[in-house]
Amino acid sequence: MLAYETFVKKVLTRYSPVSNASVSLLLSISRVQQLKKGDILLDIGKISREKHILYKGAIVSYFMNSNGDVYHKNIFLEEDFVGSTVSALKEKPSEFALEVIEDATLISFDHRKYHELIAKHTDLKNLYIAYLEKNWVIDKERREIDIVLKDANERYLDFINNHPKIETRIPLHYIASHLGITPTQLSRIRKKIKKNDSNQHM
Repeated sequence: MLAYETFVKKVLTRYSPVSNASVSLLLSISRVQQLKKGDILLDIGKISREKHILYKGAIVSYFMNSNGDVYHKNIFLEEDFVGSTVSALKEKPSEFALEVIEDATLISFDHRKYHELIAKHTDLKNLYIAYLEKNWVIDKERREIDIVLKDANERYLDFINNHPKIETRIPLHYIASHLGITPTQLSRIRKKIKKNDSNQHM
């Protein structure tokens, strides 16, 4: 696990300062997983027992309705936290699945043991609060506002600007679903942007 110490500290300190000692404690309850494209990290109906940091690869979360229709909610890339926080906190079956769409390496740590560390170490508690505030308050509100105020074209441009070269890694139908549009709509948006770019360079 020592090989991942610098990486883990870099990810954690994006949210809040964490001591080397606390990083070592977190790594002591962690394991490294190597998963292949197509593997299911968490299935619908299973209780999430671990939190993960994605070291390499790509993972998507998806819901399935009673008709079997699939909706891809989130795309996770390197340095992202991955897991079902609600399932882990409530110890209830997850309502979504996590599927590996690009061979992945994850650093996984036991959710219960992590909370035991939080109770004992102030920097880890501050980290947890900062993470929840950013992902469940600030970012969530931003996404909700963007859905209402920005059209599909703007949301797509924001997405690819925030994730350069993602279209070479992630199938377009995942991106379309993540943006809340159909693959046909995404195709039209991309063609329009490409046409505008070509006209500007003429």
